Amino acid sequence: MKGVIGQRWYTPWVFLLPALVVLGVFFVLAFVQVVYFSLTRVKLFEGGETEFIGLENYRRLVSTDRFWWCLLNSGIYLLVTPLIIGLSLGAAMVVEAGLKWAKGLRLVLFLPVVTPTIVAAIAWRAALSEDAGAINGVLRAVGFEGAPWLTQWPWTLLSAMMVTLWKGFGFYMMVFLAGLLAVPRELKEAAYLDGAGRWGVFRHVVLPSVWPVVMLVFVISSISALKVFEELYVTVKGAAIEDQTVVPLIYDAAFERGDYGLASAFGVALFLVILTFSLVNMKLASRGKEGAEG
Repeated sequence: MKGVIGQRWYTPWVFLLPALVVLGVFFVLAFVQVVYFSLTRVKLFEGGETEFIGLENYRRLVSTDRFWWCLLNSGIYLLVTPLIIGLSLGAAMVVEAGLKWAKGLRLVLFLPVVTPTIVAAIAWRAALSEDAGAINGVLRAVGFEGAPWLTQWPWTLLSAMMVTLWKGFGFYMMVFLAGLLAVPRELKEAAYLDGAGRWGVFRHVVLPSVWPVVMLVFVISSISALKVFEELYVTVKGAAIEDQTVVPLIYDAAFERGDYGLASAFGVALFLVILTFSLVNMKLASRGKEGAEG
């Protein structure tokens, strides 16, 4: 049977098929395999044999202090999200205002986005070096002691968070800029004519209009923060695993200790945490929008 515009019913599926195949092979099947591995004792380097042990890996997970410390660190790492939102939204508003130097500012702030994460992390590691780093050098020059940025908690988290903030700031600024440019200028002009100041226009016109963008950035940046790896792996490499987040713990369990079953259980647990966190945020988004409009 042909549709209204002469297309057959399977035409859309033909275009969707390549993406569905990629998603099915590299995401769905991979996730099913990880769930299966989490129920086994995997010996990939010993003939590839697996031994089904049920929920034993999950029992080990809940009884492992390292997992809970790393999960706590992942929660602390989420503090980078409001910083990214506030700074990138502010920069986007400056650029959107059309100042003379705004275009140059936009270019400078976007440069970190096109810088490879590994390169950025190496540069920050050099700047944060406890002995010869530029940051500790400046601190000592003004009378403060240098901080152990790369070796001790919570400085290890703070160091990686600075890399994440520096890398993601420009990208989210462009996302917010697109949202700000979509706000009808007539609404802002009407608000000014009604006597609203800059804060009133921002609160009652701009913020409600870009609230879906704020929630999008919040969810995406939060998920990225919970999954952070490169920043920690390069910037604070060598720090105790308890001072890092869950993804480095997964890497340590799988590739340093060879415990692929436990690493898979860590991965499944992190997936459930991220899924729950995202669903709660999406549920609260509409309530937050109502609050912004009020």
